[in-house]
Amino acid sequence: MSSGASITTEICDLIALKRTLSELQAEYEEAKTVTTSDGVLRKVEVAIRDPHGRIIGLEKTKKGEYRFVADTKGLSNEQLKKQQAFINRIRQKYAYNKVVDELKKQGYVISQEEKVQNNTIRLVARKWS
Repeated sequence: MSSGASITTEICDLIALKRTLSELQAEYEEAKTVTTSDGVLRKVEVAIRDPHGRIIGLEKTKKGEYRFVADTKGLSNEQLKKQQAFINRIRQKYAYNKVVDELKKQGYVISQEEKVQNNTIRLVARKWS
């Protein structure tokens, strides 16, 4: 039996996020403050340095999830696109790690993996009974 799924992941597991950042070789620090574009100083659980040296923070919401906050003031459209692409890579790798971990917990083995159009990752997992 085969099925497909499209997954939207909210970041809520700080340990998995840190592992993801390490795998992406992204520099980060814990428990910092970040000034956002609106001039507000925000306490963040993790402060990530993007490839261009700008700081992106992960702020914990009241629902217990983490959201990205950053100072985008003065960034060109091209720089904004690159920063968003960096954030999207973090989200995708985090989602991948969470899905693979959950599949393994349920006794599945990843038998095939490939990148397809639009940076989508296709996984085939099998479970032998």
